[in-house]
Amino acid sequence: MNYAISYVSTVASGISENEIENLLKLTSSNNNQVKITGILLYSNGNFFQVLEGEKTMVTDLFEKIQQDKRHYNLIPIFKKEIEGQKFDTYENLFLSLDAAYNREELDYYKSHIEKLDPSIRNSVNYVLENFS
Repeated sequence: MNYAISYVSTVASGISENEIENLLKLTSSNNNQVKITGILLYSNGNFFQVLEGEKTMVTDLFEKIQQDKRHYNLIPIFKKEIEGQKFDTYENLFLSLDAAYNREELDYYKSHIEKLDPSIRNSVNYVLENFS
């Protein structure tokens, strides 16, 4: 049985867009290496993340994330056991209101959300839709 955790948080002041882009690349590389799947989205000063994988690995990672000073106001959306994995890999996306924003990319990530348990799908979709 795998485990999944999702949350939203606010980026700490003083963190540059370049630092955020580097963080997104690093998290993608690290999580794919240890077989943690999910998504990390950044938009307008906020993070939205879904992590899934072996329970101990996911909960240990989440404890580290909670202590990370690069964000605050961390609000868990769900923490639960899941069957299998809903995501094929770990991916990320930097969403903004300028030309870098791409609705098709957001739709791609939302298509992954549709694979989630129906009991949490609506909440995650709501957050994601309002997130961007």
